[in-house]
Amino acid sequence: MPKDLSDSVSGSTELVFPDDSTDKTYRLRERSVYDAEEVRSEIESDIPQYGSWIPVELEDGEEAWLTAPSALRAALVEGDVRPGEAFHIDRMEKEGLDQSAPYEVTISYPERDEDGRQAGLKA
Repeated sequence: MPKDLSDSVSGSTELVFPDDSTDKTYRLRERSVYDAEEVRSEIESDIPQYGSWIPVELEDGEEAWLTAPSALRAALVEGDVRPGEAFHIDRMEKEGLDQSAPYEVTISYPERDEDGRQAGLKA
């Protein structure tokens, strides 16, 4: 059954795919990874169809689901990102044309000082 255009926008959750993820800053909502089926159930939609997803907050404060290829997950673990901490995806691109080609991911942490610690926190 069709849905009113206004109803389709209010409260909808954004899905962020690799092509749209670069050069943006996100905040990790929690240190959990969801599969596509769990995200579909959560947002009551028929997409996404596959992949791993992490819950994030966008720069404007909206909640979203960010696709999380293994290279992104590894970079976030290596960077020890914490819930609520901002991270910026500088680059997230496939290394080849093949569907299974790995992604090259570069992230930075805008709220960390030059030692890599979150600003305002004491070691």
